Amino acid sequence: MKHPLKRSINGPRDPARNLARTRRRILRAALAEFSARGMAGARTETIARRARVNKRMLFYCFGSKRGLYAEVLRRKIASKAAAIASTPEDLGAALKYWAEIGAGDRDWIRMHEWEALGPSAGPAVALTDRRKLFRSVRARLRRAQSKGALERGINLEQLFLSVIALSAFPAAFPQIARLVTGMAPTDPRFRRARAKFLDWLGARMASSGQGRARGRAR
Repeated sequence: MKHPLKRSINGPRDPARNLARTRRRILRAALAEFSARGMAGARTETIARRARVNKRMLFYCFGSKRGLYAEVLRRKIASKAAAIASTPEDLGAALKYWAEIGAGDRDWIRMHEWEALGPSAGPAVALTDRRKLFRSVRARLRRAQSKGALERGINLEQLFLSVIALSAFPAAFPQIARLVTGMAPTDPRFRRARAKFLDWLGARMASSGQGRARGRAR
């Protein structure tokens, strides 16, 4: 049987380079399909057609639809981890930064929305990678708490969930943002108002923690 790579790619005979190029095309096509339909609704035929490969090549590269979904998620998680590593120390600036990250990646948000609508049986795909990402965020919040930027008694898990809600909600539910504010989340006026609010909220949270830290030091 012929190797699937030779049947799906034309051009210079460099198998490693061609395979890497094919994988990138499949991953781009898969991200679009998973974002539009979720893992359960996504069709491998559609992904293969968008990537300009046959289905056999798709399974050769990733093993299964779940394997492909896991790889798409891992790449997204890696990009989020890199972004988190660059989070500003100032809490208000951090909230604005995370909001920009959330607003700028609708595919990431839509994949999580599809997961929420689907069956919850069994472990989440790429569970280890997700937990590692979440631990890195909690670690940053813990450092801020140790420096007195956040109150000692604050529940960091609940704070983390609230930060996710603050940063992702307008992009996840744009219809509600329009109903409440009269503006789409992509409207520059909305983004300016949102940034101003998050800056204000971060300053209040930080000043509360610093005030209590000063009180304990006396």
